[in-house]
Amino acid sequence: MRIIIAAVLSICIALCTAGCGGENVSSTDKKNSTTTESKTKISFTGQAAMQPASDPVITMTQSDTKTAQQTQAVPETTEDTTTTSSSETTESSTKAVTSQTTQSTTTVSKTVPETSDKTDTSSKLYYFPYTTNLRDKNRNKVGTIDAGSFYSGHYDPNYEGYVVINHRYREYLIASSCVIEQKGAKILETAAIGQMGGDIYGKKACGPTSAVILANYQLGMKWTKDEVIVFCEQNDLNDQGSLTSGGGITAPNLMKLIESYSGGTVKANNFYGADPISILKGLIDSGERSIVVSSYRSGKIVAQPDSPAHFVVICGYEYIGGELYFYYADPYFAGGGRSLMRVSADTLAASMNYVTKEPRCIITVEKNA
Repeated sequence: MRIIIAAVLSICIALCTAGCGGENVSSTDKKNSTTTESKTKISFTGQAAMQPASDPVITMTQSDTKTAQQTQAVPETTEDTTTTSSSETTESSTKAVTSQTTQSTTTVSKTVPETSDKTDTSSKLYYFPYTTNLRDKNRNKVGTIDAGSFYSGHYDPNYEGYVVINHRYREYLIASSCVIEQKGAKILETAAIGQMGGDIYGKKACGPTSAVILANYQLGMKWTKDEVIVFCEQNDLNDQGSLTSGGGITAPNLMKLIESYSGGTVKANNFYGADPISILKGLIDSGERSIVVSSYRSGKIVAQPDSPAHFVVICGYEYIGGELYFYYADPYFAGGGRSLMRVSADTLAASMNYVTKEPRCIITVEKNA
């Protein structure tokens, strides 16, 4: 009897520890899979900033306000065995997966996989129900993506069995059997960049970091967060004080920063108006990402007066149960490479309106004629 109980416990433990990749990721593996960055002291006029040694991966949570039902295809072992020693998943095809969010529970149930459209290379939104292997374009494993994450991406026929996702500054591969396509979402491919990653700990650098996300993904620029922070500090555009400690930047100066750093090749516009939700939705329909300033607390956009102001990049939307939600790239929440988050339109509108001590904004960018 003891032998039977021990065997059952062993099976249960194995199932619980298996990630989407067939690899039991130990705490040591997770540590090694994160981007390790050396400490660098960056000096500005009258101040200095000491940077963290690493950018840890932390499991993403969603800012949903109601339960969203999603259907997942059964993961298939489609990886080329010449490039990896294990399949992308060992999960049971009959097991239901429940992902706990901050305000609700997202239930993922598995069904028979559908035949994917091998000709559709348009922008898509993907949900990750499992901790999933992240691979470069040579199909080499370079890390993992945490369960419960949203990423934008697309299908590329050159990478059969994978989808291409946007991650920080580059594109990477994820086994297509390990993601759920959010087919109702309108998404513009965008990845969050962490304001506190890299060499400069940008504690108050959400504005400049959002500018980098917007310029890179909207205009194809190759800006880096660290360089833009240095430029902002050296040119006294951080009108609220140090970007590495207790300061910040207002929307008007953020627009000046975008135009100045580009050398006049990029123009910034503020489209904020009486109906910001309609404006944001219309911009996305026109292929325009935008920066907004919102009320922010505990790692998410909130509809709470007197909460700290925070810049994020709006890049998509989706109707869930008849209610409109927006997707956004959050530079604060991007530590460890996590990417897109979701917020209801009602919460976003109230959050933007509760920012009373900051100039409100819906900032877009375009190339100067």
